[in-house]
Amino acid sequence: MGRARRKVMLIQPPLEDFYTTPIRLYPLALLYVARVFELFGWEVRILDCLSPLKKRKIPLPEKLAYLRPYLHHPYFFKHYYRFGLSKEEIIEAIKKFSPDLIGLNSAFAAYYRNLEEVAQEIKKNFSGWLIVGGHQASCFPGEIKSRTPAIDEVITGQAEISLPAFLKNNFPPIRPDRNFANNFFQAEGIDRHKFFDLLEKNFIDWKTIWPAHELINPDFYKIGRKNYATLQASRGCPFRCTFCNIQIVFGHQPDYRPVNSVIEEMRFLFRQRQVEIFNFEDDNLSLDRDWFEEFLKAVIGDEDLRGTELLAMNGLNYETLDERILSLMKQAGFRKLDLPLVSGRPEIRKSLKRPEKKGSDFFWEIIRLARRLGFAITVYLIIGLPGQTEEEIRETAQKLWEEGVVATPSIFYLAPGSELYKTLAVPEEIRSDWDMYRSTAFAIETENLSREKLINLFLYFREKNLARRWHAALG
Repeated sequence: MGRARRKVMLIQPPLEDFYTTPIRLYPLALLYVARVFELFGWEVRILDCLSPLKKRKIPLPEKLAYLRPYLHHPYFFKHYYRFGLSKEEIIEAIKKFSPDLIGLNSAFAAYYRNLEEVAQEIKKNFSGWLIVGGHQASCFPGEIKSRTPAIDEVITGQAEISLPAFLKNNFPPIRPDRNFANNFFQAEGIDRHKFFDLLEKNFIDWKTIWPAHELINPDFYKIGRKNYATLQASRGCPFRCTFCNIQIVFGHQPDYRPVNSVIEEMRFLFRQRQVEIFNFEDDNLSLDRDWFEEFLKAVIGDEDLRGTELLAMNGLNYETLDERILSLMKQAGFRKLDLPLVSGRPEIRKSLKRPEKKGSDFFWEIIRLARRLGFAITVYLIIGLPGQTEEEIRETAQKLWEEGVVATPSIFYLAPGSELYKTLAVPEEIRSDWDMYRSTAFAIETENLSREKLINLFLYFREKNLARRWHAALG
């Protein structure tokens, strides 16, 4: 008899905050990690502590006590919550599965303390390997190892590259599961021989695999009454925006999957998982216009995918859009546009190294064109950036509302590894406290924007957006 398969449990931990956005919680990163383990013969279990979403009120942390006077304001947050499973429920699930290895996803610095608490509880009850990966892990690998002795290893970068090396060093002999790979390998246009040659060398090209969607319950992930799934058609960003750190994991070189591979994944999700809404988590879905046009036409021409809805919640670069692309998007199932503007002032965008060749006038042209084509539009602004003023932010928001779009603010916070993280003068008590790396902390004050002004701007946006929604509902 052969040796029993090794078992791994991959965990999306609970989090604590004023709110969370359920439709942004799909555990895509863990599903890619799961696929890597499966390709090397492991049995995988996903424990998504956030789906289905449970929450309970908890006391406001003392470090956020300065927000307490605002909690009774009609347009501010009302309560602080713990979202997700309890530590007891997590330990019970681990004992039931009895894995050889546990992996935790550390995506955001702000929620590391919640992950750390889970890690410490796991180590009290589990003697096997405990590893951590994810975006936050890639930003602070050394700090995590020194801060949290319960964690045995930090896996950095893309799992398809770093995880096989870890397994080879710590779980020899590591051999790819060819039977599993053959069953999984469905997309055309990918060189099988090259795929298996690389797999034998413990290397996986992420473009040749799908995330392991089948390991989670599709009924836990809904928008309204419809099942949704999150996908990734590309990785990498060539831009160098000073507030962003996405390049730490995915690099600066855009890397697109073959269109037919993405379509096959969507068909699988539609047929086998009853998914009707597809959200693309890409940072630059439309940057390669030839690829994007080919993809849109493939969706339009696919019988299964007609009538489904497509989203790009991470946002699209408005400079990649025109009437032809927008018309194809509409036919393919895009009903809503998410567009990151960041700031309404060109000089601010330039100081942040935002990519811009066509200017502000082109942005407003795209807004009006998309409105005529029937798109609902949300434009995202970052509030609290160096150089911004309250007047500029209000002017931009007002103009967006006049154009009939939703203006959504994100309060600026430190993104580890970004240029602003390295250069911005920030009090040490904030820089050293990962809990403050979140929009809801209103932690970063600038010469022009005090915390009070930031909160008042946030309330201003909330009041205006809710009023517009109310008027729209009344017709």
